[in-house]
Amino acid sequence: MRLRLLARMAEDVRMRSGVVDAEAWLTFDTESTRLLREIIAAHGWPGRSLVGEDGATAAWLLAQHSPDLAFQRGVLDVLQAQPEGEVAPEHAAYLHDRICVREGRPQRYGTQVQPDGTPFPLEPGDVDARRASVGLEPLAVYLGRFQR
Repeated sequence: MRLRLLARMAEDVRMRSGVVDAEAWLTFDTESTRLLREIIAAHGWPGRSLVGEDGATAAWLLAQHSPDLAFQRGVLDVLQAQPEGEVAPEHAAYLHDRICVREGRPQRYGTQVQPDGTPFPLEPGDVDARRASVGLEPLAVYLGRFQR
């Protein structure tokens, strides 16, 4: 299972580092969602104790890129219900923000960035405190990676 997840993540990263092909991405992401659904149905969430740190990261990345919003919501619920140490807190933060942006709501942690390098709208309050609570660097540092 771990090796399947890692191979899928490697292909995901490879595809997204080339020319944008929305149709190919949708096909790939739909198949990744199907695979992840099968794994979750058979084994539960593939957390650190089941597939290791890298396998858990791969599972999260595939969920993050899922075209199925209802699936992403369900995964977020599962991630938030995991025992401490099974899931990287930043994974739930990224998925939370992805869902918010897809639903047209302000994001909480500022992980989702527009093509111009600015974050999608944020919830009011201290975003850096929220980011720190899940192990993320300050927003300005993160956004610095997107400057052209």
